[in-house]
Amino acid sequence: MTEYFIALDLPLDEDLADFSALLWQQGVAHHIAEEGNRQLLRVGDAQQQEQVRALYSRLKTGELHIERRSAPTRSAPVLQRRCGPVVWVLLLLSIAGALLPQLDRSFESVALLTFYPLDLESGQLLAQWPVGEPWRLLTPMFLHFGLMHIAFNGLWLWELGGMIERRQGGMALLGLVLLVAAASNMAQAMMTVSLFGGMSGVIYGLLGYILAWNRLRPVEAFPLVRGVATVMLIWLLVCMAGFTRLLGLGEIANTAHFSGLVMGLLLGVAASFLRRRPV
Repeated sequence: MTEYFIALDLPLDEDLADFSALLWQQGVAHHIAEEGNRQLLRVGDAQQQEQVRALYSRLKTGELHIERRSAPTRSAPVLQRRCGPVVWVLLLLSIAGALLPQLDRSFESVALLTFYPLDLESGQLLAQWPVGEPWRLLTPMFLHFGLMHIAFNGLWLWELGGMIERRQGGMALLGLVLLVAAASNMAQAMMTVSLFGGMSGVIYGLLGYILAWNRLRPVEAFPLVRGVATVMLIWLLVCMAGFTRLLGLGEIANTAHFSGLVMGLLLGVAASFLRRRPV
């Protein structure tokens, strides 16, 4: 069982946001929780307990100053943000998957990436799960059909995926993408035997992960621009209501989108509790 040490016991009206940010900059993993009419700041060992108390004492005596920003931090434009190798690899594979249907008119290469096997002679999908071909659980996320499809998914992969990779590392993002892709592709396949593809289910999974994390770990919240989640959730409802067909945008893999969002929320909840342990 993990043991925690109470470093500070303070009134609820004392704002610890800036002090908490300072602690994270110092590499001090901690957790702030309200209990009764007090707020308790806990750390993982006695050494950190003394470190926190010393920093707080210096802050109160005026020896230490925390610079306050005059205005809320604005998110940098998407193209100005640096992304790690995992986002770059996923993006390049998605671009390749968008070019493949245009370059491979016979669909021989495309048939290797679909969830359901494609019979090239009849042009029909075979209603059989990819037993013995486990890559098919994941590869549909790289297939994209049209410029708008890859542009939409690519931008959100750069924004949301890059946000997660910068904060939590490439392996965390990769594991999240693989789990959400497999879950959303299988959910879509259970609804209908059809040719589907795209990173949208993963994108909604990344959104769900960030929303759950920000809700449960506000001290370490991802810098998600206000209104982004609202717009994306409204678009999900528009697609599920069938308005995309009326707009001439064709069929949308709504099950993949919704199941990706749910899977991301569940993974965000799990990660927020697993990472409560001191680093």
